[in-house]
Amino acid sequence: MIRSLNWIGIAFGAGAGLALGLVAAAIAGGTGAATGTQAIILFVAFLVAGYVAGRLSPAGAVSAGGFAGLGLYFALAFAAIVSGAELNGPALLFFGTTALVLGSAGAALAVAIRRRRTRSDRSPQE
Repeated sequence: MIRSLNWIGIAFGAGAGLALGLVAAAIAGGTGAATGTQAIILFVAFLVAGYVAGRLSPAGAVSAGGFAGLGLYFALAFAAIVSGAELNGPALLFFGTTALVLGSAGAALAVAIRRRRTRSDRSPQE
């Protein structure tokens, strides 16, 4: 299972989520956005990471999306720890679980769109 995953797609997914998250956080931080807004940005970044990984993975897309979300989570958690942010265990567990779930949901969305497109390609043209 692990060997059959598209690790390049997972890396691209985590990178896309990281890029989106950093740009959105910079914009939100410059406007003095509330913590809730920053959490929503983080959740959208997890979704995007999973979606991109799911789009680039021909097999095991939902698993790839979950791994991309976790990869993004680990990169952000590492950056937060290195920067000296005070993190607690329950928050780390919550965001790790959220990263896995939303990354998988983003990949499931990519799979659903892919299936819809292939069905519409197969249907007879009127």
